[in-house]
Amino acid sequence: MTENELPGALAGVRVLEIAQALAIPFAGVLLADMGADVVKVEPPMGDGIRHTMEPILPGESKGFTLVNRGKRTICLDVTREDARPVIERLVGWADVVMVSMKPADLPRYRLGYDDLAAINPRVIYLEHVPLGKNGPLGGEPGYDVVVQALSGTSVLAARERDGVPINIRPAFNDMGTGAFSALGIVAALRHRDLTGEGQRVETSLLGTAMALGHQLLSWFGATDPPVAENYRAEMAAARSRGADFNEQRAIWERNYTRGGFANIYFRHYQSKDGFVSVGCLSPQLNARFRAVTGIVDPRTQPGFDLGAEDAHARLVALVREVEALFRTKTTDEWVATLRAGGVPCGWLNFPPDAMEDPQLLENGFVVEMEHPLLGPYKTFGPALRMDRTPTRIGLQPPILDEHTDEVLAEVGFGAGEVAAMRAAGVVGAQG
Repeated sequence: MTENELPGALAGVRVLEIAQALAIPFAGVLLADMGADVVKVEPPMGDGIRHTMEPILPGESKGFTLVNRGKRTICLDVTREDARPVIERLVGWADVVMVSMKPADLPRYRLGYDDLAAINPRVIYLEHVPLGKNGPLGGEPGYDVVVQALSGTSVLAARERDGVPINIRPAFNDMGTGAFSALGIVAALRHRDLTGEGQRVETSLLGTAMALGHQLLSWFGATDPPVAENYRAEMAAARSRGADFNEQRAIWERNYTRGGFANIYFRHYQSKDGFVSVGCLSPQLNARFRAVTGIVDPRTQPGFDLGAEDAHARLVALVREVEALFRTKTTDEWVATLRAGGVPCGWLNFPPDAMEDPQLLENGFVVEMEHPLLGPYKTFGPALRMDRTPTRIGLQPPILDEHTDEVLAEVGFGAGEVAAMRAAGVVGAQG
């Protein structure tokens, strides 16, 4: 059997996606790449990002296309009581239901876990609650830019405009939540295989942000309490006089990153003709970097004290020295030199360059697809590779209302019933 004939790991798993925007639809893409049959439920006007996120044609956007490949789609107004028979048939058909709605709307439309488990006790129910259910903002809608602010990850952004941080793009909390959601679903399916039990799985953008923020968002009792009081005092004074983002960020760096601003080993540098990136995360790799560049890092010298009065100035001077050195050669020259010295490195691509980079193309990280309305486009390939159950891109991103009749027929509705529901506006596209 050839690789193209081998079934995906999730072949036979049926997924109902009642979600818009990015996070949960991205989970649907990952499940579809692994062979699941994913049916997306769109409102009569279509998923909101069909009309935003760089629309190309009316009702068709780049953003929608990229997070909805591999799926079928139906139009169903889940807010209507007369849509209930359709919802019940679909839930009975599904192994997994993914829902992203305000928690307050779930009981109103009878789309909570208990409601759906009463229809299908074996169902895996993924509920996405962007900011979590509790707290001052519990149950409120949340978007990646808001979560970046709440979590503290906006402070990690390198870019600002007029003293205000620019949110990090792409929307890493959305896409990370999609990945965590897919992982939770697969784990719940494994549990169901062993026990026969369905269950509710919950993910949030805010929880994802805290997990991805790693050491920069975490608190350590051994080092952080001595600086906390000073940080709060400095920050309160700065905010009272209207200090901009750069000044406030510098206060955080000075108190909490312990010289982390001087990380010469893990960053981008400007070269003579572009940019080069260096990634050294061990003492051995740091030593290779120093050997290749000839740089002397004062932190490796006996007696250097990070708390000394001149320490900050010495580290600032170090950074400037390395930056000036990298501007003396081209990117290709630096990549060749660094690779010869065993230093992990690479050139910096702008997005159009990445789409043509042989490193990405030859590994299938970039693939070309054909959209029936938008024509050819390039996008990301399956991020997972599996030998026995290959991942692959299945269906093209669906056109609004493309599979409504087909899916409803599969769950037992006759052509006359579908026509009547279309006439009543229960199913089908509108507007």
